[in-house]
Amino acid sequence: MSRSFGESYRVGSTSGVHAITVFCSWDYKVTQRWATRLQHDNIRTQLKELLAEWQSRQRPRSTCGWLRRVAVLGLVWLLCLGTTLGCTLAVYNFSELMIESPVSAEREVVLLLQPLVVCLLNLGAPYLFRILAALERHDSPVLEVYVAICRLFSEKRLKRKGKPEFDIAGNVLELIYGQTLTWLGVLFSPLLPAMQIIKLLLLFYIKKASLMANCQAPRRPWKASHMSTVFISLLCFPSFLGAAVFLCYAVWQVKPSSTCGPFRTLDTMYEAGKVWVRRLEKAGPRVSWLPWVHRYLVEDTFPLYLVSALLLAVIYLNIQVVKGQRKVICLLKEQISNEGEDKIFLINKLQRVYERKERSRAGRTEEAMTPPALFTDDWDAQ
Repeated sequence: MSRSFGESYRVGSTSGVHAITVFCSWDYKVTQRWATRLQHDNIRTQLKELLAEWQSRQRPRSTCGWLRRVAVLGLVWLLCLGTTLGCTLAVYNFSELMIESPVSAEREVVLLLQPLVVCLLNLGAPYLFRILAALERHDSPVLEVYVAICRLFSEKRLKRKGKPEFDIAGNVLELIYGQTLTWLGVLFSPLLPAMQIIKLLLLFYIKKASLMANCQAPRRPWKASHMSTVFISLLCFPSFLGAAVFLCYAVWQVKPSSTCGPFRTLDTMYEAGKVWVRRLEKAGPRVSWLPWVHRYLVEDTFPLYLVSALLLAVIYLNIQVVKGQRKVICLLKEQISNEGEDKIFLINKLQRVYERKERSRAGRTEEAMTPPALFTDDWDAQ
């Protein structure tokens, strides 16, 4: 993720990138026709991205319009957070009701209704979020990914304009959502990663065929480097870290079911590791190193702090490398500017020398063409 940030913001945010794209983007080693066409399309798309970003920054906005936009965004965010909190409380209260209800036919009905409620919330909440997101009217595609935009009124508009656009933001969020569900469920269903891989392979080719046959290019260009950075960042922080926190809490704190499952006789799932270690200690000296690994590398917190310190050191070094590369880029830009000024100075000096030589040559030519005064007087006398 840090390398992606460096690729995206170290190079993509430099000034003068329009001129660099126009004059320095073409690879003259490309000779095949299909490769030149592909490079031409890439440069054209990159110019569209840069111009769209520049236009979004240059667009003026009044104070009243800015305040109105802030109020709309605040209201939309409050409604989204309220809806999310309401769905969470509904599922939690339903689960508590299921646990507290006595064993009877009513509990069986509750057990069947809980997945139904969760599915209805998962199906209905995104449509509400899309309606709210349509009010925000973000101009930046990156912001659309962050707030989960596919728009509600686009279908009516696309009926008049032909083929629909491929919804990059929605598909990116679907990938993140599917990967998050896989990480959350891998502890309870170890075959989920294999199913996720098969699903991704099938969906990739299906969506590719649909994109080529049924969709048109988006009206607003997307900067690929920034979108890659956004995707990796969202996949790391809310998705992976969130799933890791929930799974760690479930392993260390949540009591397993007492009626089914491999941990039904334990207080926590973590105790299964301790039981396994005690069995290994009794197994014999051939596997005696496994209890030692569990005791000093799993139960002891020092290795965890050491790994965390190493990870932070690596992140710090990556940050410093990116800062150093930015400084090098600034120095190179200054060097290029100085070289340009030196060339301008030399050109002006050469031009002055040339003009001086031309003036001296013109003066000698006039002197050579002017007749002597003696011949002029004789001619006048005659």
